Amino acid sequence: MPRIRPATPEDLSALGTALAPLPLFRAYQLTASALTQRFESALQRGEGLLLAELEGAPVGVCWFIARGAFGTGAYLRTLAVKEGLQGQGVGAELLRGYERGSGDPPGGWFLLASDFNAGAHRFYERYGYREAGRLPDFAAQGVTERIYWKPRPAAG
Repeated sequence: MPRIRPATPEDLSALGTALAPLPLFRAYQLTASALTQRFESALQRGEGLLLAELEGAPVGVCWFIARGAFGTGAYLRTLAVKEGLQGQGVGAELLRGYERGSGDPPGGWFLLASDFNAGAHRFYERYGYREAGRLPDFAAQGVTERIYWKPRPAAG
Protein backbone atom coordinates (compact mmCIF):
# COMPACT_ATOMS: atom_id res chain seq x y z
CA MET A 1 0.00 0.00 0.00
CA PRO A 2 1.16 3.52 -0.66
CA ARG A 3 2.16 5.87 2.10
CA ILE A 4 0.01 9.02 2.02
CA ARG A 5 1.51 12.14 3.60
CA PRO A 6 1.57 15.90 3.17
CA ALA A 7 3.83 16.93 0.31
CA THR A 8 6.88 19.07 1.05
CA PRO A 9 8.67 21.51 -1.25
CA GLU A 10 11.46 18.94 -1.65
CA ASP A 11 8.98 16.44 -3.16
CA LEU A 12 7.56 18.62 -5.89
CA SER A 13 10.06 18.32 -8.73
CA ALA A 14 10.06 14.51 -8.57
CA LEU A 15 6.27 14.53 -8.29
CA GLY A 16 5.87 16.74 -11.37
CA THR A 17 8.28 14.54 -13.33
CA ALA A 18 6.45 11.34 -12.29
CA LEU A 19 3.01 12.65 -13.28
CA ALA A 20 3.66 14.81 -16.38
CA PRO A 21 3.45 11.85 -18.80
CA LEU A 22 -0.19 11.15 -17.84
CA PRO A 23 -2.71 11.72 -20.66
CA LEU A 24 -4.64 14.06 -18.35
CA PHE A 25 -1.74 16.49 -18.04
CA ARG A 26 -0.68 16.11 -21.68
CA ALA A 27 -4.24 17.07 -22.72
CA TYR A 28 -3.79 20.37 -20.88
CA GLN A 29 -0.19 20.76 -22.11
CA LEU A 30 1.21 20.67 -18.57
CA THR A 31 4.90 19.82 -18.42
CA ALA A 32 6.80 18.52 -15.39
CA SER A 33 8.03 22.07 -14.78
CA ALA A 34 4.51 23.53 -15.00
CA LEU A 35 3.15 20.90 -12.61
CA THR A 36 5.97 21.55 -10.16
CA GLN A 37 5.21 25.28 -10.25
CA ARG A 38 1.50 24.63 -9.66
CA PHE A 39 2.23 22.36 -6.71
CA GLU A 40 4.66 24.95 -5.26
CA SER A 41 1.98 27.64 -5.51
CA ALA A 42 -0.57 25.37 -3.80
CA LEU A 43 1.77 24.86 -0.85
CA GLN A 44 2.50 28.59 -0.64
CA ARG A 45 -1.24 29.30 -0.45
CA GLY A 46 -1.70 26.68 2.28
CA GLU A 47 -3.88 24.38 0.18
CA GLY A 48 -4.03 20.65 0.80
CA LEU A 49 -1.37 18.75 -1.11
CA LEU A 50 -1.00 15.07 -0.35
CA LEU A 51 1.66 12.81 -1.82
CA ALA A 52 1.39 9.06 -2.38
CA GLU A 53 4.71 7.28 -2.32
CA LEU A 54 5.83 3.72 -2.87
CA GLU A 55 9.33 2.65 -1.89
CA GLY A 56 10.21 6.30 -1.25
CA ALA A 57 9.23 7.51 -4.73
CA PRO A 58 6.26 9.79 -5.49
CA VAL A 59 3.49 8.00 -7.38
CA GLY A 60 0.45 10.19 -6.87
CA VAL A 61 -0.94 13.51 -5.74
CA CYS A 62 -4.11 14.88 -4.24
CA TRP A 63 -4.49 18.66 -4.32
CA PHE A 64 -7.53 20.16 -2.63
CA ILE A 65 -9.05 23.26 -1.12
CA ALA A 66 -11.01 22.60 2.07
CA ARG A 67 -13.67 25.25 1.35
CA GLY A 68 -13.17 25.89 -2.32
CA ALA A 69 -16.59 25.08 -3.77
CA PHE A 70 -19.34 27.64 -3.23
CA GLY A 71 -17.74 28.66 0.07
CA THR A 72 -19.04 25.57 1.89
CA GLY A 73 -17.86 22.55 -0.07
CA ALA A 74 -14.42 21.03 -0.37
CA TYR A 75 -12.92 21.11 -3.87
CA LEU A 76 -10.60 18.42 -5.19
CA ARG A 77 -8.37 20.28 -7.61
CA THR A 78 -6.30 17.32 -8.82
CA LEU A 79 -6.04 13.62 -8.08
CA ALA A 80 -3.52 11.77 -10.24
CA VAL A 81 -1.69 8.46 -10.04
CA LYS A 82 1.44 7.58 -11.99
CA GLU A 83 0.97 5.61 -15.21
CA GLY A 84 0.83 1.85 -14.59
CA LEU A 85 -0.30 2.15 -10.96
CA GLN A 86 -3.98 2.93 -11.54
CA GLY A 87 -6.35 0.32 -10.15
CA GLN A 88 -4.03 -0.63 -7.29
CA GLY A 89 -5.60 1.40 -4.48
CA VAL A 90 -3.37 4.48 -4.69
CA GLY A 91 -6.16 6.72 -5.96
CA ALA A 92 -8.60 5.40 -3.35
CA GLU A 93 -6.14 6.21 -0.56
CA LEU A 94 -5.61 9.71 -1.95
CA LEU A 95 -9.37 10.25 -2.24
CA ARG A 96 -9.82 9.20 1.39
CA GLY A 97 -7.04 11.65 2.28
CA TYR A 98 -8.95 14.44 0.52
CA GLU A 99 -12.17 13.67 2.32
CA ARG A 100 -10.48 13.39 5.73
CA GLY A 101 -8.21 16.38 5.12
CA SER A 102 -11.06 18.72 4.23
CA GLY A 103 -12.87 18.07 7.49
CA ASP A 104 -16.63 17.93 7.45
CA PRO A 105 -17.56 20.47 4.76
CA PRO A 106 -21.19 21.57 5.07
CA GLY A 107 -21.62 21.55 1.29
CA GLY A 108 -20.00 18.16 0.72
CA TRP A 109 -17.13 17.30 -1.61
CA PHE A 110 -16.76 18.54 -5.20
CA LEU A 111 -14.46 17.90 -8.13
CA LEU A 112 -14.23 18.29 -11.89
CA ALA A 113 -13.44 15.44 -14.26
CA SER A 114 -12.68 15.97 -17.95
CA ASP A 115 -15.26 14.53 -20.33
CA PHE A 116 -12.65 12.31 -22.01
CA ASN A 117 -11.60 10.68 -18.71
CA ALA A 118 -14.09 7.80 -18.48
CA GLY A 119 -11.88 5.95 -16.00
CA ALA A 120 -12.10 8.89 -13.60
CA HIS A 121 -15.89 9.02 -13.97
CA ARG A 122 -16.18 5.34 -12.97
CA PHE A 123 -13.70 5.79 -10.13
CA TYR A 124 -15.48 8.74 -8.51
CA GLU A 125 -18.93 7.20 -8.96
CA ARG A 126 -17.68 4.06 -7.20
CA TYR A 127 -16.90 6.22 -4.16
CA GLY A 128 -20.29 7.95 -3.97
CA TYR A 129 -19.77 10.96 -6.22
CA ARG A 130 -22.48 11.81 -8.72
CA GLU A 131 -22.49 14.06 -11.71
CA ALA A 132 -24.12 17.39 -10.87
CA GLY A 133 -23.52 19.39 -14.04
CA ARG A 134 -21.16 20.21 -16.89
CA LEU A 135 -18.90 23.13 -17.80
CA PRO A 136 -18.07 23.25 -21.52
CA ASP A 137 -14.73 24.88 -22.41
CA PHE A 138 -14.08 25.72 -18.73
CA ALA A 139 -10.46 24.56 -18.38
CA ALA A 140 -9.62 24.05 -22.05
CA GLN A 141 -11.28 24.78 -25.37
CA GLY A 142 -13.13 21.70 -26.64
CA VAL A 143 -13.15 19.92 -23.26
CA THR A 144 -16.22 19.71 -21.06
CA GLU A 145 -15.62 19.35 -17.35
CA ARG A 146 -18.11 17.19 -15.49
CA ILE A 147 -18.94 18.50 -12.03
CA TYR A 148 -19.06 15.71 -9.45
CA TRP A 149 -20.51 16.08 -5.95
CA LYS A 150 -20.62 13.84 -2.92
CA PRO A 151 -23.04 15.22 -0.33
CA ARG A 152 -22.39 14.84 3.35
CA PRO A 153 -24.16 11.86 4.86
CA ALA A 154 -27.57 12.68 6.29
CA ALA A 155 -27.55 13.30 10.03
CA GLY A 156 -29.12 10.69 12.26
